[in-house]
Amino acid sequence: MKNSQTEQLIIERFSPTIDCGLSDAQVEQRYTQEAVNSTKQTYSKSYLNIFVNNVCTIFNLLGLICFVSLIATGASISQFFFSFFYVANIGIGVIQEIRAKKCIDKLSLVANKGVKVIRNGKEIEISTDKIVLDDVIRLGIGSQIPTDSIILEGEIEVNESLLTGESVAVKKRVGDQILAGSFITSGTCIVRADKVGKDNYVETLSAKAKQYKKPQSEIMSSLKLIIKIIGFVIIPIATAFMIKSLIIYSGSGISSSEIAEAVLGAATVVIGMIPAGMFLLTSVALAVGIIKLARHNTLVQDLYSLEMLARVDTICFDKTGTITDGKMTVKELIPLNQSDLDVNTVISSMINVLKDNNQTAIALYDYFGQKQEFTAKEALPFNSTRKLSAVTFDKIGTYAFGAPEFVLTKDEFIKVEQKINEYTSKGLRVLLLAHSNGEIVEDTLPKDFSPVSLIIIADNVREDAISTIQWFKDNDVAVKVISGDNPITVSEVSKRVGIENADKYISLDGMTDEEVAIAANKYTVFGRVSPEQKAILIKALKAEGHVTAMTGDGVNDILALKEADCAIAVAAGSEAARNVSNLVLTDNNFNSLPKVVYEGRRVINNVQSSASLFLMKTFFTMFMGIITLCLPYMRTYPFVASQIIILEVLVIGLPAFILSLQPNDARVEGKFVSSIIKKSLPGALLMLISVLIIEIFKKSLGIFGDDVYTTMQVFTILCAGLINLLYVCRPFNLLRAVLFSTATILVLLIIGISMFIGLDFFGFKVMSPVSEYWHHILIVVSIILLDIPLSLLLQWACSKINFDFNTKKITNK
Repeated sequence: MKNSQTEQLIIERFSPTIDCGLSDAQVEQRYTQEAVNSTKQTYSKSYLNIFVNNVCTIFNLLGLICFVSLIATGASISQFFFSFFYVANIGIGVIQEIRAKKCIDKLSLVANKGVKVIRNGKEIEISTDKIVLDDVIRLGIGSQIPTDSIILEGEIEVNESLLTGESVAVKKRVGDQILAGSFITSGTCIVRADKVGKDNYVETLSAKAKQYKKPQSEIMSSLKLIIKIIGFVIIPIATAFMIKSLIIYSGSGISSSEIAEAVLGAATVVIGMIPAGMFLLTSVALAVGIIKLARHNTLVQDLYSLEMLARVDTICFDKTGTITDGKMTVKELIPLNQSDLDVNTVISSMINVLKDNNQTAIALYDYFGQKQEFTAKEALPFNSTRKLSAVTFDKIGTYAFGAPEFVLTKDEFIKVEQKINEYTSKGLRVLLLAHSNGEIVEDTLPKDFSPVSLIIIADNVREDAISTIQWFKDNDVAVKVISGDNPITVSEVSKRVGIENADKYISLDGMTDEEVAIAANKYTVFGRVSPEQKAILIKALKAEGHVTAMTGDGVNDILALKEADCAIAVAAGSEAARNVSNLVLTDNNFNSLPKVVYEGRRVINNVQSSASLFLMKTFFTMFMGIITLCLPYMRTYPFVASQIIILEVLVIGLPAFILSLQPNDARVEGKFVSSIIKKSLPGALLMLISVLIIEIFKKSLGIFGDDVYTTMQVFTILCAGLINLLYVCRPFNLLRAVLFSTATILVLLIIGISMFIGLDFFGFKVMSPVSEYWHHILIVVSIILLDIPLSLLLQWACSKINFDFNTKKITNK
């Protein structure tokens, strides 16, 4: 029987006594029912799956087939250069997924330490994963609660910050439920395990957090689209090449050399159409960006997370820690009604009893001090639901302070609302002190509170918050503020740091999920927000087409962080929040986010530009392959892999990688796929036209063998590639000028050496003496000169075409 909430309903529940606990037979029955405090779910891939998934792809399979075929036909070592890109791609992919697996596997919200349980009338110590349903457990101060339980004896205070984000202690008595993952800050108790394993509340959050999924990045989805298109075309073309070659050779009997020629031609088409270097370029550029951000105290959890913040158009901040530094100061005490007791003494006595340690309590302590003037009978510490604290003193009744609308009844609140708004409208926090003659009974407050005083508290605005907010404003990123405070106060603080439309605020207290979703896109400042409403806000923003970022630091933020396109946590936050976030700010400072945006923009813009060089070769190979299939007299693809090495290394590979590391803070514009197609298609067409012109001369002149004209075609391909590199390098700076000049000189040098001395490694035909080949050289030079104005025409024509691809659908699949 599986351990699920539904099935637990039919499991016989035991009611063990505190002295005896469960018997051995009962424990054994629980093990049989699998009602044990352990989770067997696995949320991350195994190492074997990671390796297999990265190796066994369609492109790697095609590459392996080409590799084996070339070995079988005795190809020279120069034909195997392509394998470097495949090995590098596989290596980087495996390493990154293993890093992600380790992050997920480390996500454990409840430590598996020893815990004391009572069984058969004896107290024994077992590990937390051995606890069974209805076990009797003894817990004390400092203990982490191992499983959702019911208190049988004792009284404790619990810190639930890991679950709720609130660091204040919550008092728990007999009959109350305590949640796994919380910590006991005072007292001791004996509890009964009410839920175990995956039924624990913390595990329901954790399960969603642990389900790793790669970020839905534009680059990733674009690469998937490219793979899909090329994969759809490449296999039919390669198969057609083999069939055509076999049909042509079958008439005269197929020799081993002819088979080798056919295999080499088909392999060259396959290798040429796969832009393996583009994938490697993207991975390396992102990896370099991650290393740079580490120096700026930012940890990037996986490669594609780097680009996410660069594309964000809406970022959701919490007020505390982002706009303000979390520190507070009491500015003033405003009396509302006459009090028989000294208000300062009352508040001081309350502070002494409550012993809260949050920032509000610290501010109150600094202003009022801590005295013990009155005898406390009962106390109710602050929590995020009540939003108030209260103490019943002997003979003088109960005093409470907290959020005014939570302390007073609606009718009483209306009487002082105007006075409260005077201060909240200035960006100040307002606490209300109220008195009742009644007493706290079993955590239930009396209903007849009357206002006594207002406590005015000011938040300290971060010095660099204004510049950070201004940066996002200048870069068209909308900022929304989510807070548990009064929305008017949050709105005024937001205005002080320059947040646009900060006057559009709303309280989400008491709203339905549908109302929250509607409000998400209408307002900028959200107050009195519960943890559950955060995720609803993010979903609603995404539903309207916004690319969202979410900042968080507690388990209560997990679902919202998972919903966001870019999740950002601080190192000081919970481990759960850190592990589900795309970015972790190790210095706990959100003001470093502009550096992350800049680095993401640099990578995206440079990769978009540089990747077009690789796709240029892919398009050329595809077009040339189709034309070769259509021309009956061409037996196989005219080029071999070794002849394209210079293009891949000097014109495409090295320049692309160097350009991908250049500074670039331009805003990201356009879609990744449409951008690189527009930049790569002119170069591919220029190469194709140059090759076809020489093909026409070959059919017309026919003086020398095919290898001479093939060498001429390779030379024009190289020069057409250099012209496209010229466009990619713009606008020129010193490094780009040196890069282009160096690539051009090296290409011309190799062409010259190949023409007049010979370089067998590249498979070129020597054109010496010049007197015999002068007209061929003249043809090549003429075509190169023609390429310059032709490239301008192609660039203009391609810029007018709208390549619109919905890459989001590819990602969602």
